[in-house]
Amino acid sequence: MTQKKNPHKVIHRKLGKERAYGLAHTEDNLMELDERLTGYRYMLYALHEHFHLKHPKWSETKVRQECSKTARFMWNLGFRKVDIK
Repeated sequence: MTQKKNPHKVIHRKLGKERAYGLAHTEDNLMELDERLTGYRYMLYALHEHFHLKHPKWSETKVRQECSKTARFMWNLGFRKVDIK
């Protein structure tokens, strides 16, 4: 099975100055995630920014609702981020 390439470019960096855990740049199909996020919060914010990029016309409320439901569903199924180096 061939692996699909990530549809968005993802940058990990500290976002303290921006007072955010994630940022979406729709014009560049780019998301930035705070490098300090781990576990469930990483999944939640990655999904949040993904939904902003995938559905730019959705309201912030809609994005929050959908990413929360999706993250909880995936987490309950046992999905976790594993760093392999």
